[in-house]
Amino acid sequence: MFHRFRIGDMSATVVSDGPLTLGPPHKVFRGPAPEAIARALTATGQATDALHVAQNCLVLDTPAGRALFDTGLGDEKPYGPDSGKLLASLAEAGIAPESIDAVVLTHAHSDHCWGTPAFRNARIYMAEAELAYWTADPPLETHRPSLEGFRRHILPVRDRILTVRDGEAFLPGVQAWATPGHTPGHLAFLFEGGWCLTGDAAWHDPLSYAFPEAQAAYDTDRSQGVETRLRVLDRLATDRLRVIGYHHPWPGLGWVERGAGGYRFVAEG
Repeated sequence: MFHRFRIGDMSATVVSDGPLTLGPPHKVFRGPAPEAIARALTATGQATDALHVAQNCLVLDTPAGRALFDTGLGDEKPYGPDSGKLLASLAEAGIAPESIDAVVLTHAHSDHCWGTPAFRNARIYMAEAELAYWTADPPLETHRPSLEGFRRHILPVRDRILTVRDGEAFLPGVQAWATPGHTPGHLAFLFEGGWCLTGDAAWHDPLSYAFPEAQAAYDTDRSQGVETRLRVLDRLATDRLRVIGYHHPWPGLGWVERGAGGYRFVAEG
């Protein structure tokens, strides 16, 4: 599954790695009453028993080569049987894995980086703080699956990793934006022409928007995650940036508006 569009003067394609099934909504988003969460999900036609999210990976043809932003779960399936479709989606879009010159990671959680080894010709970009965190034995009680997966999938290709810092324009038309909290080195990316790939700074439509101050169970630092989310949503709405949402309903493109007590994501089309 793929969707083509343009970011400024660059050709862009969203490709799917398939859907994931996560935990019960009220256990993932902590603070709002379960009834309020259920109402928000029902209003958008979503199930209330568990969170069901997409994986929308971005391919961007820059003047310096073809970049893939996040790589999905690869061939492992910790969140249901329907992931692992990235290579098939790329083939459907006519994009060969060997044509990917750069893999750019928002962060190193399983569903964003375990597919990285398939792209053998690619330089790998990630935040300096993110690489340092996952190579320094983070607490296993909260990160065991991601840490073990990092060691399986990322450490073997460490010689191809290049680190980037906040504000660095490391590819033409692409700037890193430090958005820590979900993980210590989480990055969003700003693109020419007023676009932003948000990663997991605000990852669920509608819950990350309707309840921006809810603490998310998957955040490494939940208080910092809230602070970052509020900062990100404010900028997205104020600057009217067009958004590429990794876990948003396919294909994840839209923008952010302020609403009563929070925000809302407005899908394109």
